Amino acid sequence: MRALDTAGTMQDPHGGESQNALPVTLTKPPLTERIPLLRPLRSGDAALRQRLQRLLRPDHRIGRAFDNVILALIVLSVASVLVEATPGLPAWTRGPFRIEEIVVVSVFSFEYLLRLVAADSRLGFVFSFQGLVDLISIAPFYLAGLDTRAVRALRLLRLLRILKLQTHILENTVAVRTRELAQKNAALEQAQAQIQAELDVARALQIAILPASFPARRGCDGAARMIPATTMGGDFYDFIELPDGHIGLVMADVSGKGVPAAFFMAVARTNLRELALHHADPGACLAETNDVLCAQNPMELFVTVFYCVLDTVSGVLRYANGGHNPPYVRHADGSVDALSGAVGLVLGVMPGMSYPDHTLQLLPGDRLVLYTDGVTEAFNPADEAYGTERLIAEVRSHGDDGAAALVERICHSVTQFAGEAPQSDDITLTVLSWGAPH
Repeated sequence: MRALDTAGTMQDPHGGESQNALPVTLTKPPLTERIPLLRPLRSGDAALRQRLQRLLRPDHRIGRAFDNVILALIVLSVASVLVEATPGLPAWTRGPFRIEEIVVVSVFSFEYLLRLVAADSRLGFVFSFQGLVDLISIAPFYLAGLDTRAVRALRLLRLLRILKLQTHILENTVAVRTRELAQKNAALEQAQAQIQAELDVARALQIAILPASFPARRGCDGAARMIPATTMGGDFYDFIELPDGHIGLVMADVSGKGVPAAFFMAVARTNLRELALHHADPGACLAETNDVLCAQNPMELFVTVFYCVLDTVSGVLRYANGGHNPPYVRHADGSVDALSGAVGLVLGVMPGMSYPDHTLQLLPGDRLVLYTDGVTEAFNPADEAYGTERLIAEVRSHGDDGAAALVERICHSVTQFAGEAPQSDDITLTVLSWGAPH
């Protein structure tokens, strides 16, 4: 027989060293391998861990009952420590206190093992704050069995159960508040998603009520575009087919943004469109529309309106302005002029107002550009406004293009100027060309 010496070589039983001996290195397995509970989870352990995690959750009936038992035992243990420390207790009390200690520590030990098995990282749980508190709170009971004075002094560490009680209450409170917050966040997200879906539908309906194309008239070309600053906008434009081949053009801007402005926009557009069929003069149409809006305006909003009527045969344009930006006319020679004339009060503020009528003779190749202040008051990151000069420059440079091309050109110029800055107001444009071959 050969024996293995401490150096790791094979020895002959007669004292000689074997010639074929091979060096043997003895290494200890890591701590996580030597302690079964600390070994990495296998596939079978994962199912047990997940089941324990589910059962120990405070919102599970079993976990809630188990937590209540632990909480009661913590209170009992802390109370017994305080009573046991009272001087002059009879000797017979030692037995009940000992039985109470055994029961409490047994349950605490069982809880510690359960939470160790249920932990995602068992080694991490051992060295976690909660794990250390739980371990130290039961360790003195087992160490006291050595019956040494130094170790018996560690029984005072049972007072750490007070800390365990605090962490237990805190963890339960955090868990409850976290669940409540998660539920409220989920409900809020669901409500927000529903509101957003409804606003998307409302926006689609709002855009759908605006005319998608200009009425077909020989020698006329028209186009329009609206870009809301929010989900729903307060701007609107309209093309109204009137008797005798006339066409009404509307450019309007409701005060405010969002849903209130969108509702008032729908009311204003409906009334203006209906009254336009009964009033040949733009000023009279705006005056009656203003009276109607003043009577049905609980939110005290107002709307600026430019309304004009074009005779598509003669090119005569009659218009009235209710507090809106004066449109521009781009002539065939490239010059650009703002429409002049007295401007009336915005609609929806004061009933009984009058709006003067004005007349302009369009010439072949003229372009009429109607816009809201969302164009000129678009700001870039440096807080600089787009302004009327840039708008006039675009109209002058690209006025020979068709109506749709000019609308897109201006919108692109405004968007490029604004860059990353948020859109501050709705952007709405309408371009009408008369007597042009486009």
